[in-house]
Amino acid sequence: MKKIIIAAIFTLTAASAAKAAEIKTDFGGQASNSLSAPVVSAPALADAAKAPAAPKEWTVMVFVNGKNDLELAGLYNVNQMEKIGSTKDMNIVVEIGRMKGQAGGDTDLDGDWTGSRRMLIKKDADEEKITSPVVMETKTVDMGDYKRAVDFVKWSKGKYPAKRYMLIIWNHGSGWMDPRKEQKGISFDDETGNYIRTPQIGLILKEAGKVDILAFDACLMNMAEVAFEVKDDAQVIVGSEETVPGLGYPYNLFLGAMAKNPALGTEDTGALMVEAFKMFYDVVKKNVQLSALRASKLDGLAVKMSDFAKLAKEIGDMDALKAARNGVIRYDAVGAGSDPAMTISFYGDVSQFAKLTADGLKEHAKAAELKQKAAELQDYIDKELVIDNKTAGVNRVGKEMSESKGISVYLPPAETRIPQEKLEGIFENKYTDFAFDKATGWHDFVTFLYGAK
Repeated sequence: MKKIIIAAIFTLTAASAAKAAEIKTDFGGQASNSLSAPVVSAPALADAAKAPAAPKEWTVMVFVNGKNDLELAGLYNVNQMEKIGSTKDMNIVVEIGRMKGQAGGDTDLDGDWTGSRRMLIKKDADEEKITSPVVMETKTVDMGDYKRAVDFVKWSKGKYPAKRYMLIIWNHGSGWMDPRKEQKGISFDDETGNYIRTPQIGLILKEAGKVDILAFDACLMNMAEVAFEVKDDAQVIVGSEETVPGLGYPYNLFLGAMAKNPALGTEDTGALMVEAFKMFYDVVKKNVQLSALRASKLDGLAVKMSDFAKLAKEIGDMDALKAARNGVIRYDAVGAGSDPAMTISFYGDVSQFAKLTADGLKEHAKAAELKQKAAELQDYIDKELVIDNKTAGVNRVGKEMSESKGISVYLPPAETRIPQEKLEGIFENKYTDFAFDKATGWHDFVTFLYGAK
């Protein structure tokens, strides 16, 4: 099946990827102002009163929050979608939000319109203009309000019904937290100051209905804490443990493959997205990771992580735990910015942490049992939870991205420059609210681990 998936990514060429490579982007999903922006042409509003068509195989819904420094990247990605466009088997529907002052200094870009536009993506041959019909326009919008995403999904399902649905949430992502501002999540609206909190991602699906694939075109979102909030309302979860470059997903590649293979299974479609991402960034030469997770296996992950953590606490081999905590591959700094005291990574790969702990254990009556639990956890992630996982390059401190096995978790380092009172607020007031912690008791383990000086 893997060969079929790779063959399905029919539009990848060195030329198309090389063109994208000309666009300068920063890591952390941030596009620099040198991004070569498309010129957007807003067509007349389409007739929104038409009766819904017969269900297609797929409706792909992309919630693009461009109300921040990623606006130009959002316009670029919509143009990528137009290389394929909706087909007889697939609807591609986008909501894109914009605000004043985010057009790279070009205030005349499409009149620098603001608010949001919902579009049914149509194929065109112009890579510099968005020509898809605007089906709905809203002058004032909060793209950081999860209820806006709920409305978009409900609207899309009602107007463009399908047998299967994919929702892509596009924007900056910060995993579950930011040490400066308590819990975080995704979809940051710089105009309103609002964003979608991690538990609210789960509410989107609970209130708007299930999707077959939930994907995050955003940084740092394939975490146990995030996945656990949505596990009951999505079949496949696609996202990155690491930061995602400003170019984002290669939409023309995986949508083109879906257009040619609309009946491809849902898990294989998730794998297709991962393979396309890998192929694209191999050519563009960026350091990346992307994985597709089987949501039905997250409960089993919680059991195995809980069993591993409880026994590790009981044995109390602090040297082994400290070595694992210090050696695990970490992902780009949470809360990174102008303040160097906030530049620190709190996320590590689950599988590698278990392996490093087992490798460092001293002789103990239950050491063999913990090694077995670590091996079972690794094996479960590799064979049950992860549908596909692809990496390229190294992370920001030179570790091979291949050490990433598909899902990360909260693993604070021993030494931080973040004020202790802020850490205590994170430990005690917020983390225990997560469904993941309720299932695993990971908070207690992390607090124990943090004591391994």
